[in-house]
Amino acid sequence: MDNEEKKSFNDWREEFSKGSPQNAAELTAKFMFAMSYYHDRMRLHIMLHPLFFVAGFLAAFWVL
Repeated sequence: MDNEEKKSFNDWREEFSKGSPQNAAELTAKFMFAMSYYHDRMRLHIMLHPLFFVAGFLAAFWVL
């Protein structure tokens, strides 16, 4: 998309319903695949936060 403005639900409905139903289904499948991929990556990222927090705390405690 060229513009960076926020879209409403109706704007997204119009965007996804442009063209043929096959194009809309393909766009929806690509979107769902991307969300699944990034959800898995973010879950790993969130799970590693406490580990890095403890490692940083222990490193600072050892240095100071």
